[in-house]
Amino acid sequence: MLTLYHDWDAFCCIKVRFCLAEKGIRWQGEIVDLQKLDQLRPEYLALNPNGVVPTLIHDGSVITESTVINEYLDEVFPEVPLAPRNPVERAQMRIWVKFEDDVLHPSVKLPTYQLMMRHAFAKLPRELVEARIAAAPNKAQAEKLRSASSGAVVDAAAVAAAQEVMDRALARMEARLSIVPWFAGETFSLADIAISPFIDRLEWLSYAGLWGSRPAISSWIGRMKARPAYREAMPLQTQRLPAPRPD
Repeated sequence: MLTLYHDWDAFCCIKVRFCLAEKGIRWQGEIVDLQKLDQLRPEYLALNPNGVVPTLIHDGSVITESTVINEYLDEVFPEVPLAPRNPVERAQMRIWVKFEDDVLHPSVKLPTYQLMMRHAFAKLPRELVEARIAAAPNKAQAEKLRSASSGAVVDAAAVAAAQEVMDRALARMEARLSIVPWFAGETFSLADIAISPFIDRLEWLSYAGLWGSRPAISSWIGRMKARPAYREAMPLQTQRLPAPRPD
């Protein structure tokens, strides 16, 4: 049995649950509630010093980082392969997974904290927030949490800048999907799995209009949502982050 430490609405956790579901792998879950800053509890940091989710435990081994976890799962459970056999397609898969890691995921972090997580943090006891900030594994993470929990008004300029990054990213995605059905090429792969939480988060942030005039992305989204594993990986409405608020 595999154990996945996860939060139901965390971007990277959706990515790993999607991979597990596609492969039909049984797993048990341990919830790390990001709205309560559980990822910075000492016992979790002992497991994952980066203070992020998800973390996978398999046969006593600890595997961290969602991209690495999905590659591990594809190697250890090869019965349902999620990497193309064609070397060029495999290279494209890696390019687009890296694009998700380097561009897509970072672009939604700030709007997520500014428009959603601030309100959850505001309800926590201040002493708990300060203790978690003190436990953050690096200065950047500590400052991000301090800013998000400060109660200050939304940084509208920063949110707008993030939206511009998203729009440019979607233009690149549209260009790719205009010539092939999946990001790797002709084969559904870990790249599609990696990118799917980006679309889900944009929908929850009410940014679905960003692809309203991009038919290739819209078609890809329809095919993704039709997959049973996609539906299995997604959180229920009751497991979602707070609805976005601009104030």
